[in-house]
Amino acid sequence: MHSIADLFAVDLPLPAYDVVIPCYNRAHVVSDAVASVLAQDHAPARVVVVDDGSTDDSAAAIHALELAHGPRVLAAILPRNGGASHARNVGAALCRSPWIAFLDSDDVWLPGAAEALIAGGAEADVVCGHFSRVEGDGEPGPAECGWWGDDIRVALRQGGVIGPSWAMVRRATVEAVNGFDPSFHNCNDWDFYTRCAAAGARFARIDAVVAQYRTVAGGRLVNDTAIGAQNARRVLAHPYLSTLEDA
Repeated sequence: MHSIADLFAVDLPLPAYDVVIPCYNRAHVVSDAVASVLAQDHAPARVVVVDDGSTDDSAAAIHALELAHGPRVLAAILPRNGGASHARNVGAALCRSPWIAFLDSDDVWLPGAAEALIAGGAEADVVCGHFSRVEGDGEPGPAECGWWGDDIRVALRQGGVIGPSWAMVRRATVEAVNGFDPSFHNCNDWDFYTRCAAAGARFARIDAVVAQYRTVAGGRLVNDTAIGAQNARRVLAHPYLSTLEDA
């Protein structure tokens, strides 16, 4: 696995991007996510941190980040919990740059991630890299990526092969599919990328680790296997995927 710096030495100016970070009861880690974005050599135009009706001190932590970093960080505090899809859509509506990244509040970007993703997606509408898994206070695991750059339709038929924390999407593509579907409280990213592909979005994959997928304390709705199975069936019922077997 190559380093980001080895793969992407870019001399031309790169397009601007914004980052949306949805947060629910992650007061203890959301600042890590924001710091990892602000530390990028190719800095974001705006980081929108959306508190999704948290019951801990997340709203206060996000307000503090906005105060500390001025116009670079924007806090959006929602009065009640509406789910990650709704929070991402709220954040996306506040974005103005041609590219948007959706970084989960318990994950972090690695140095050079933004440059690598944008440079690698010059001819694409959705670009994803690899991630490394970090369990608790453990060491980062090996590079992982669910999609190996082959037929994206076939890959999506197998499951949610792209995660928001290690991907970027053109804002025009996000708007074309009306963002994330709030009726999905899990499998929402799988549904989102399926609808992007169905709308004709071009996908690209880069051979670099751009993010750490961290397991931190706190409840996760994605652990509800019954809801997860139901939503998986909904995604697979999308005509873009359901007709693949017939084809």
